[in-house]
Amino acid sequence: MPASASPLRLLALGGALASALLAGPVPTASAATTGAPAAVSAAPECASACFLAVRTGAHPDYDRVVVDLGGSALPTVLDASVGTSGIYTDNAEGEPRRVPLDGASYLTLQLMGVNNSTTTGQNSFTGPAVQQLALPSVKGYALAGGHEGYFRFGLALGAHSSYRVFTLTSPNRLVIDVSH
Repeated sequence: MPASASPLRLLALGGALASALLAGPVPTASAATTGAPAAVSAAPECASACFLAVRTGAHPDYDRVVVDLGGSALPTVLDASVGTSGIYTDNAEGEPRRVPLDGASYLTLQLMGVNNSTTTGQNSFTGPAVQQLALPSVKGYALAGGHEGYFRFGLALGAHSSYRVFTLTSPNRLVIDVSH
């Protein structure tokens, strides 16, 4: 052992080395990380409320669908109904068209005061408008579209006993729980 290295100093260095190894590799500087910090993308500007993203999850007794919303307002749920014929959207001519989602039944929400576009007219929603899922009760979702301040959002369901729809703030969200 060199004269300048005491056992306590080696122990301290060994502890620091172990901490560094447990923390993982240290990032190295590159052209992408040097210079000015990267800009953080801000939430889009929405006139009232707009769809941003949909998150889903299975819990022991229910499946949860969370619709992240932009804007300062919350939508109003005008109607929530379960049927067996499917989720429908309007085509370019205004005629109803069935959304291709498989389910035993379908929950359709009629919402007021929400859309999927920003104040500049761009799409605010970041995910697929129609998504098949493999949760115990929720089999898929669809942003079924809307016009004149009204919007349809639907869920394809398997067997279920009940559902609950509510909104939350900070940040704004629409939440749908479907019992198993």
